[in-house]
Amino acid sequence: MARRVVIEINFNNYGIVPDRLKPVWIRNRIAIFRRYTLRCLQRQTNPDFLALLKVAEESEPLLNGPLRKDWEDFPPNVRFGSERTCVEAIRAFTSGCDELFVARLDSDDLYRRTFVQLLMDWKPKPGTVALINQNGYMWDTIENVMAEVYHFSPQFYTYIYKTKDYLDGYRVKLPGKGHGFVIKLPHELLPGRNYVNIVHGANASRKKVPAKGRLSEQQMKAVLSEFI
Repeated sequence: MARRVVIEINFNNYGIVPDRLKPVWIRNRIAIFRRYTLRCLQRQTNPDFLALLKVAEESEPLLNGPLRKDWEDFPPNVRFGSERTCVEAIRAFTSGCDELFVARLDSDDLYRRTFVQLLMDWKPKPGTVALINQNGYMWDTIENVMAEVYHFSPQFYTYIYKTKDYLDGYRVKLPGKGHGFVIKLPHELLPGRNYVNIVHGANASRKKVPAKGRLSEQQMKAVLSEFI
């Protein structure tokens, strides 16, 4: 069965506040994405994927006009788009494929450089809806400290679709609000530590690296070499 992998990244289309529609916010977020997330996408051992940064529809004219120079050097498999244009891009990308894996990633976090290949090789059980990464790392780029972390139902998950169903409008529905409910879907746990949750200047007030189990500087460098 032919399979395609899409990485969906909510850029400014979710929890919209007015500031996220302003050029200054968009430029700053593109810079954060470029510093971290783009690097892990460019390092994927399997480059046959599509990464879509989903934006509010009113932001498309800005991104395709005055702000285009901020991102026009991105690789062709990394694109901005509204919900409508992202579906159009997925339709073209999945032509002739039966199965679609849609992985979620924030615009300031990382997946291991072997992650796309892991998804391409995975053989899900019948009825599995979601693949969940419970184990990963948290990296505070301000203090430059890192620790191993575990989350029961984190934001690092992948939905499994039949391509036709997705293009016809079907979407997985959670039994509650937020990624904490993904674990309640029929799921499988992916092995290894596949993500890095990043603390930086724009989100430092919401996250804290655990004091227990922090990595040495040498260990941290070894981990990051597997991501960026």
